[in-house]
Amino acid sequence: MNTTRITIQSLLALLLVSSLLFGVTSCFQQIQDHRFPNPTAFSAAQGPPFAAGLNFPIGLTEDNKGNVWVTEVGSGTVNNGQVSVITPTGTFPVITGFKSGISPENSPEGLNHLLYKDGKLYILHGTDEALYIVDVSTFVPGTSAPISASSPLLTKIDIGPFVRKAHPNAPDEEHSNPFNLAFGPNGDLFITDSGANAIIRWAKSNGELSVYAVFPDITGPLSGDVVPTGIIFDGTKFWVSSLTGAPFVNGVARIYQVTPSGNTGVVTEYKSGFTGMTDIALTPGGKPIVTEFGFSGTGRLANGDDATVSLFTPAITPVDILASTTNADTYYILYYGPGLIIKITATN
Repeated sequence: MNTTRITIQSLLALLLVSSLLFGVTSCFQQIQDHRFPNPTAFSAAQGPPFAAGLNFPIGLTEDNKGNVWVTEVGSGTVNNGQVSVITPTGTFPVITGFKSGISPENSPEGLNHLLYKDGKLYILHGTDEALYIVDVSTFVPGTSAPISASSPLLTKIDIGPFVRKAHPNAPDEEHSNPFNLAFGPNGDLFITDSGANAIIRWAKSNGELSVYAVFPDITGPLSGDVVPTGIIFDGTKFWVSSLTGAPFVNGVARIYQVTPSGNTGVVTEYKSGFTGMTDIALTPGGKPIVTEFGFSGTGRLANGDDATVSLFTPAITPVDILASTTNADTYYILYYGPGLIIKITATN
């Protein structure tokens, strides 16, 4: 069943529509010396959002200074995808000129999520089907000139050709859409590919790619593809959020755990009852919280242990949730369609 890549692009198309229907003035928050191990709610800061006017942002990461880095897909009409950084003094372009196109569902597509580690950015591009790595340790926001996406400073690792050859989602069509990523054992990168319905491993030691885990289709009366979205590693196992193929039936999506076993991972279902999850984070107490886009209702931040519990709502087309490691009880939610980043604070 060919719903893998279409699922993500249909999501973005709906995000565009939703961005015209809602206004937003919300905010969110968390860290490592957190006050609330397992928050039961979040409060929105008053005033303007943490960041606004972004060009279809989709991924967030934080550096060790508390700066937030964000991928912006761009307009889809010119190659204006970019990575920006948000500091206390403003928002600044870091890498410009990434490919930005229009999907068959008439939504911008291109850049996906990113990670910051040890002065480097690891950036996924969905239509390039690639991972880009660039050293930004000497980049000074507001002073340094933006880096061109075509610069030799960027190292490109092709994901798509490997995924199509491996074809982990057979007998479905051979698709690749590297969507989100997390560091795991041995410092390797683990990439959720929402076209292949799999986790792809990039070995730091030798740059080799391998299929780490495959998500089997949901069977039964409410059958469908499992399209992995967010991924996070807790030091022992991975947590993965998912959405299902269109028509995004309410309550069918699952949270999965993937436990390392040799060179691969064992997939087990953790919780069910969700709809259209787009990302996942862990509280200081090690509990999952997830963003739901809101295909059949209002977008929200939900308790990953109980799909009936909302922690923050409404959330307007949320596609990323970031738990801060530098600001206590602080989280950031990214709203794709409206082009906003919202900061909220954990409460009990």
